[in-house]
Amino acid sequence: MAVIGLGPTGTSFVWKFINELQTNQSTVPVRLTAIDPAEEPGSGYAFQSAHRLNMRTDRLHINPRAPTGFSDWLRAQPGTPDHDDLEYPPRWLFGRYLQQVLLGAFVSAERAGVAVEHWPTAAVDLERSGGSFRITGTDGVQRTFDVVVLATGESRHGALAHWAGRQNFVASLAETRQLMQISPIAHVGIVGSGLSAVDICIQLLRQGSQGRISCYSRTRGFPKVQSATAEQQPALLDPDWLNRETRAGRQRLPLITAARALAEGLDARAREPYTPGMPDAREWFSRAGQRSRRRQDENQVFATAVVAATESPTTWYDALNSLSPHTPAIWHAIDERDQMLFLTTCQARWSEYRHSMPLVNARALLPAVVSGQLSVRSGLTSVAPEESGAAFRWRIVTRSGPSTHAYDVLIDATGGHLTIACRRDALLRGAIGRGLLTADPRGGVRVRFDTCQVLGTDGSACPNLYLVGPMTFGTHFYTNSFETNRDNAFRVARTVRLSLARLQRRAARIRRTPRDTSDKGS
Repeated sequence: MAVIGLGPTGTSFVWKFINELQTNQSTVPVRLTAIDPAEEPGSGYAFQSAHRLNMRTDRLHINPRAPTGFSDWLRAQPGTPDHDDLEYPPRWLFGRYLQQVLLGAFVSAERAGVAVEHWPTAAVDLERSGGSFRITGTDGVQRTFDVVVLATGESRHGALAHWAGRQNFVASLAETRQLMQISPIAHVGIVGSGLSAVDICIQLLRQGSQGRISCYSRTRGFPKVQSATAEQQPALLDPDWLNRETRAGRQRLPLITAARALAEGLDARAREPYTPGMPDAREWFSRAGQRSRRRQDENQVFATAVVAATESPTTWYDALNSLSPHTPAIWHAIDERDQMLFLTTCQARWSEYRHSMPLVNARALLPAVVSGQLSVRSGLTSVAPEESGAAFRWRIVTRSGPSTHAYDVLIDATGGHLTIACRRDALLRGAIGRGLLTADPRGGVRVRFDTCQVLGTDGSACPNLYLVGPMTFGTHFYTNSFETNRDNAFRVARTVRLSLARLQRRAARIRRTPRDTSDKGS
């Protein structure tokens, strides 16, 4: 079998699969080929940078029986990390932890009867070959496998991917070298205002940028701010609630029902009534709150959020965080038409609160926002290069304020765009073209909710072909979460192990079947 991609999700699969085989003592010989171009796989490109994690370390672990695994590992590292580094450490530290987890899994593989090899290439083609699958790497080698798990990770193609290669254009946060080469006096325009944009702004400011830095989005400002303290809360919408509302899965969950329950839950958890204009997720359900928000400048909204997170706990964040384990199941219960309605009308505002920034990051941005060097604007309509003689600039057009803005450098901070990935990524494009995979209009690729088996164009599950990670967004929604992708990788590992167990039982029955020893010639 093969697993394509050894980032956080692929590493989670390998660890769990080997653990499953060790625990259940499978006698079926297994050869696992891990396909990833990295010399030291395990972290994926998302966990190689010095930018901080946006979630606390206590929510990041591989082994469910050791939920403090990463925190304990972090405290054991040389040096004495400060409080911020223990709560929100640099991303590369979590990447290093994942690499060690993967190495430990490889060492354990032999005891589980698994022969493991690392094929250091990027998979660029996948096709069916009889009852198996043939994979082609960038090294030109083709190999055939009985089972394939796609864990290709987050798309690197942002909304402005069509400008790749243009002068003074940085395609994503991952282009670290290009970001470091930006002149300190350059005026920088950033398309996107989410967590990727926040990381880029912090990097530019730490590099000594003195030029104007402006972030643009269609409908939203910067992410809201988490307070420094956290409170564990019972889930707002737990499995019992979902079971009641869907009559144990026999009916769909209307989006309006989920919204009302969420509004009631946020009110119940809050320590004081909602005040329009204050950073609070209850803004979603308040007409007065929405009117107040439309009248406010996004930079003032951000400054207010920093003050609020500094002065008191952000109970709305803790309440929304309690939804994490249950979000995919809630999403799955909602009708697809309501899902599309949410994605087109609500997702931007949802993300602004749900994917909030740590207070330590907000404090790093605040002086530049207050001074006017850094700004965030909504109402983005278009972006285009503009050449005038020897001068080259990027022109950004908005609906509000000054209608056009010119910048020396343009950075795409829109994050991985799943629809573009399906068109541009060679592996996905080829598999979709052959009908092995089906693009999901909600984003990514269609898979079965429970097993992550990929679905063909006729809706049927493809045996022995699985996909886990951000590309299952349409099915699981909360796939920019390490927890969701880890849990899905675990389900696939168990599903594959059970299929091996069935193969083992079938082989045992064949061995027990008496052979016909009669004399055929008599």
